[in-house]
Amino acid sequence: MTNSSELTISADGVFITCFQGHTRLWEVHPDDITSIGVYSENGLMHEVIVGAIQDYDVAEGTSGLKELNGRLSRELKAEIIVDSKHAASPLGVVLWPPHLAGNPLWEFFILGKDGLGTDVPPDTPNALRQLYKPLCREMRRYAESESRLPTEFPRSLIDRGFAYHGAIGWCVEDALKAAEWFRERELAIIAAELWLVRDSVVQPHIRTESGILAYNYSTTTLPSETWEAFVSRSSNEVIGFIRQFRWPENAIEPLGQDVRFSLDWAWREWIESDGFTFPK
Repeated sequence: MTNSSELTISADGVFITCFQGHTRLWEVHPDDITSIGVYSENGLMHEVIVGAIQDYDVAEGTSGLKELNGRLSRELKAEIIVDSKHAASPLGVVLWPPHLAGNPLWEFFILGKDGLGTDVPPDTPNALRQLYKPLCREMRRYAESESRLPTEFPRSLIDRGFAYHGAIGWCVEDALKAAEWFRERELAIIAAELWLVRDSVVQPHIRTESGILAYNYSTTTLPSETWEAFVSRSSNEVIGFIRQFRWPENAIEPLGQDVRFSLDWAWREWIESDGFTFPK
């Protein structure tokens, strides 16, 4: 007889369902799964199934986990398995889809008074944890195709960009033009990310002989930094970040890839919406 506190996964129906005793905790249809990863915590391995709405954490030893992974492996045409090779750290690793495989599952960060996050190691005291940004983007697969840019943003740049799940990536020249446009209108660029666009999906890294290489930029405000100084500094840093990119000599990706850069921006009002204020 199953104890009511035990978790059980049922993978033989239309939906994959998790029960605690006779209580249904969650269910997800395989078509709505956007990514799968594994990680370890306190000596226990976990599998995370990321759906279009939320993610589901299944610990090693859960009844039905083997059958679940058998079904997922068949339907996704990929080996889905929880083992020490894949789940060796709290950062974890993405197993599926192929264009995200090998990336970390989680990112850890500390929120500043400005509401912006600074990436930190997993063992940092009081660190917060969330799914790796590219996984969150995959969850928005049903979002509008275009990024939520200011209404007056140049239509020509939008048309030449690659829209993907509510975000947009530009070639180097257009990314620089977009960064200048944001600066001229006193909008801060708080993050930038390199994309490789292939087969209509975004790969957020370059594969090299030594592993995958992500090329990202992010920033937060500095003490006593005015809004105008923040806008100027972040714009200069992002423009430098884009211009300094060079294709790695040890890349195992073929040359001639469609390289794009995605920019995250913010209004002053957004950053000051929760009590934080910039100095005069």
